[in-house]
Amino acid sequence: MTINKFKNYKRPPVKKRFTFKYGKKPLFMTLVVVMIIALGTTISLAGLSNLDKQINNLDFEISELEKTKMSLMGEIQGIKSSSEIEREAMYKLGMVYPKEEQIVYIDIGDKEEEKDVNNNVFLSPIYSVLKSFTIN
Repeated sequence: MTINKFKNYKRPPVKKRFTFKYGKKPLFMTLVVVMIIALGTTISLAGLSNLDKQINNLDFEISELEKTKMSLMGEIQGIKSSSEIEREAMYKLGMVYPKEEQIVYIDIGDKEEEKDVNNNVFLSPIYSVLKSFTIN
């Protein structure tokens, strides 16, 4: 009789531990979101790496241009020096310093202006016309 006693007994349903109320849909959505975040992070890091490479290239180009600038400034200083200009003038252009008898000094002291008719803009044409009628 003990057998009949358990025959009509129903066991309560066993709850599954890892099942969701809505099935596998939230798990799939979570995986999709994680994949999108991972892909976005990878693309961002690739962009940053590319920018870093461009910065390094520009830094190298700046250093090369600074070296070129320094060498050109050195050449300019050499060209500007008076001894270099003197040497170029003597050997390439055949110029020499003047001798003492070739030097002419001009006195630029204060002189009163001579009132000449030829210097006057208004009287100069009249004077030249009158001069043409006179006997030379």
